Amino acid sequence: MHLISSSRDTTRLQSIMRITRAISTVHDLHRLITLLASETSKVLNVERSTVFLYNRKTDELWSYVAEGESNEIRFSADQGIAGSVFRTEKTMILHDVSVDERFNKEIDNTTGFITRNMITAPIINPSDHCIGVFQVINKEGGNFRDDDAEFLEIVAAEAAITIENVRLLESRKRMFDSLIKALVISIEARDPLTAGHSFDVTFLAGKIAEYLKLDQDTSEAIYYAALLHDYGKIAVPDSILKKPGAISKEEFSILRKHVLHTRIILSPIEFEERLEKVPVFASQHHERIDGQGYPDGLKGNQISIGGRIIAVADVFEALTAKRHYREPFSHGKTLNILVEGIDTQFDRNAVLALRQYFIDIGKIKQEEVPLPEKAGNAF
Repeated sequence: MHLISSSRDTTRLQSIMRITRAISTVHDLHRLITLLASETSKVLNVERSTVFLYNRKTDELWSYVAEGESNEIRFSADQGIAGSVFRTEKTMILHDVSVDERFNKEIDNTTGFITRNMITAPIINPSDHCIGVFQVINKEGGNFRDDDAEFLEIVAAEAAITIENVRLLESRKRMFDSLIKALVISIEARDPLTAGHSFDVTFLAGKIAEYLKLDQDTSEAIYYAALLHDYGKIAVPDSILKKPGAISKEEFSILRKHVLHTRIILSPIEFEERLEKVPVFASQHHERIDGQGYPDGLKGNQISIGGRIIAVADVFEALTAKRHYREPFSHGKTLNILVEGIDTQFDRNAVLALRQYFIDIGKIKQEEVPLPEKAGNAF
């Protein structure tokens, strides 16, 4: 018996170590909770595990992760064994659910699953609030033991910390996103005709990054940089931004400075490490591959990948949108302009990626935008 117990304890300790490692490396809440459920089912030798989270607005418990079920399970937080554990915040072991009047038969009737026995443990966060329950169902080969309940309580405690940490990160990200978008709206509100430009450029830059298979951190930095790439225009007078005709040399010199203003405004912001290149990406969208761009006259790969991508997205959006001084160009005409600028004004791979995206969604036909020999075709 001692050897069996020791082996079981070792297996459970290994499982907890795997869970702990995953928590430190994975930041997707659903993946983490799915892992917790899967590990728990293996260790406790049960048919399935389910994590129910509490929805304060509706006063319901709902299945955030339910092994073996594709449909969401949702019910009142006063209902069933899960509801009872949620309200009392006490773990419950049931060796035969059919003899407990609190058991909610409707879920089995709806799902077609037959529940025989279960353990349900409360998920209590570090603030001592119950935020859901962790339930394991149908022990293979016998009844649940007290040490099974103890293991489930340990996993439920890990789940509580994980859920709260990820929710906090998600809340901060939502706040950061909303602040960035508020900044973008504030600059775009100056000219109703060009409103939406930054959001459209962001979408296009995202598609280019996707087709180039860039890593998630770089893609996210490009996303925020594209949103903010024109923020320096806040320092450009309306008389230049909204001028219906051609602008003078002096006016163009003032307009060009918006990229420097973008860099100056964004550089003091303490972006987290994976987003630290946002100011660089945002302020390089008027650099050219041949070194004839501004503000720094960078060449080729001296220009950041974010700057090269946003440059292509920016020109495409500008040419296909109506402006004070001209009507919009067609997708085909604009892409031909970009292709003609490969290796001089524009990055080859970024242009080819955008061209392929519009071919894939049926906006243009391949023959509408032929490639010069020097461009080749990576897609």
